[in-house]
Amino acid sequence: PSSKLKGQKDWEKFEKARKLKGCVGPIRDQYLLDFKSKEMRIRQRAVALYFIDKFALRAGNEKDTDEAADTVGCCSLRCEHIKLHEELDNQKYVVEFDFLGKDSIRYYNRVPVEKAVFKNLKIFMEGKEPGDDLFDRLDTSSLNAYLKELMDGLTAKVFRTYNASITLQDQLDKLTNPDDTIHAKLLSYNRANRQVAILCNHQRAVPKTHDKAMETLQNK
Repeated sequence: PSSKLKGQKDWEKFEKARKLKGCVGPIRDQYLLDFKSKEMRIRQRAVALYFIDKFALRAGNEKDTDEAADTVGCCSLRCEHIKLHEELDNQKYVVEFDFLGKDSIRYYNRVPVEKAVFKNLKIFMEGKEPGDDLFDRLDTSSLNAYLKELMDGLTAKVFRTYNASITLQDQLDKLTNPDDTIHAKLLSYNRANRQVAILCNHQRAVPKTHDKAMETLQNK
């Protein structure tokens, strides 16, 4: 029964991602327009949505209650979690992310962004301390409430599923040939999956029992 329930949930998750494919264009057009909104609240929402869509960041508020670590998501980023570079490695408008995400897994990335995003981030950080919220007029609940207005059942998580699926399909199209052997196709699939893992920052978390196990080994 539990596996059947999980299968049902997975099916629903991917069905929402399929539905998003049909309306993601207008949603992206809108957040690009919102970069120049007169309301700072709307600008912050637009930039956060850009991060979630472009870089597959989790929205946040997914902290394990047993976890004491200072983990954050997109909506709970603080100013200390990003650095802005006008130019870096011959690329303009680069944002450097460095924070602990879900399961205390470090997210580190340096990515070029739209000029409007870069300029907005500078505005969001003006007069703030490193420990202050980057998006001080946004939280995950209000972001998801807005997304549900755009599409029934749409949340920030659906963007991750959608972009992971698109990335996998694009990579498979590039890497596979119908005449390939089974071994070659499997290799291509694993390489495509690797690109999805990079996009979503999928890494193995250190088990919660790790410290206890190490202590036991040292005491032997």
